[in-house]
Amino acid sequence: MNGLPARSAAWPEAGGGVARAAGARSRPSPAAAPPLVWAGAGLLAAAAWLVLRAWSGLETMEPVCALRQIAHIGCPTCGFTHALVALARGEVSASVAFHPMAVAIVSQMLAAWLAWGWSLARGRAAGSGRWLAHAVALDVAAGLAVWIARLATGTIPA
Repeated sequence: MNGLPARSAAWPEAGGGVARAAGARSRPSPAAAPPLVWAGAGLLAAAAWLVLRAWSGLETMEPVCALRQIAHIGCPTCGFTHALVALARGEVSASVAFHPMAVAIVSQMLAAWLAWGWSLARGRAAGSGRWLAHAVALDVAAGLAVWIARLATGTIPA
């Protein structure tokens, strides 16, 4: 009668929870979400790694780089897919020849995933992520430096 909606089974309780009707399905707790996301990210990366490892026809694959097709020069990421495939097959020297940054980027991604899992296992938050912006900036700067050096020496894969 006071203009407020009547209480229902989904009305928030004083403790911040939500009252549930008998027999209603409960959702996973928010605390369970980060480990599930971490495990999902790991499974997705493992699946991508297996796809790269099994990739055939890489030698005959045409470049899809717009910069190469228009300006006839390789872009900063030219050779990166080939480098990832070679790395997934265990051919580290071939990977470095295709793109020197591939090993570093994959290593950083693996280290970040392991650190994330370690923090979850210890019951801590993953952190502020401020380091991520610095890591990305350093990778972009290093990638541009590698690209300029490869352009100058003519070592970008054809």
